[in-house]
Amino acid sequence: MKLSFFKKKPDTFDYDVSRICKVCNHMFKGRYCNICGEKVLEPSERSFFNFLDSLLNAFTFLDGKFIKSLKLLVTRPGQLSRNIADGQRVPYMKMVSLFFVANFFYFLFPVFDSYNSSLYTQLNSLGNHSVKAKEIVQNKIDREAINLQDFERDYANRSTNLSKLLIILLVFAFTGLLLIINFSKKTFFFDHLLFSLEFYSFQLLLNSVILANLFNGLVKLNSIWGLDLTFLTTDSFFSIATVTTMIYFLLRGQLIFYGLRWYWNIPKTIILLLLMQGTVHVYRIMLFYFTLWGL
Repeated sequence: MKLSFFKKKPDTFDYDVSRICKVCNHMFKGRYCNICGEKVLEPSERSFFNFLDSLLNAFTFLDGKFIKSLKLLVTRPGQLSRNIADGQRVPYMKMVSLFFVANFFYFLFPVFDSYNSSLYTQLNSLGNHSVKAKEIVQNKIDREAINLQDFERDYANRSTNLSKLLIILLVFAFTGLLLIINFSKKTFFFDHLLFSLEFYSFQLLLNSVILANLFNGLVKLNSIWGLDLTFLTTDSFFSIATVTTMIYFLLRGQLIFYGLRWYWNIPKTIILLLLMQGTVHVYRIMLFYFTLWGL
């Protein structure tokens, strides 16, 4: 299934005709060669309308696998990882691909700098690190005689590009936490990695893209409704919303993926949340130094 501009036409393909494969010269019946997998090219696939359909899917990622994967991601956390780990892979998007699509949408529609800490966040919101960061930045500005606004602009550009790559470090860090917390389940590292990729895909798509842009859109409409909804985009409110959805994911996800009983599920979820916040803090510090290193 894929998103299409046009109504689906009836299948008129003749499956009984024997054909010679254009690639390996093997004789076969059906749409695909059973030796090399080459597809029979039909006249309708050469049309301009078919090109538009393909173009739409290429730019929106809205094919059947993405929709099916997204639905499971939101409604049954952990089920997508469980299905893929059990060998049910064809109906769903590859987990790595889903993560990078989520990453793409997050950086395409940014509202909060959850994983791309601005210079302001680095200098004011990260405790002892911020004190040290202010000193480092001030020394660099004085030493190189550069303007703070120019430095902040260059920092933002490089930090945005770097964070797209470094966010994968959070996935591996969370995989390590899952390996330790659920060690008794004797699950392979690859399986923990699947769950970690699903968790961060959920985080990026639901929290950083859907909820963040929904809240931001409601705030922009407040003048029309005559309501003050600015609280929706405050850090404190968004943090509460994010933590709530993370608890939902981990409670349901560990139940489905690891088969945990509730009396183990609750404390493990709390521990994972606390440790994960620590990994995000370390990630932001690393992002600061990597960004500064290239300026």
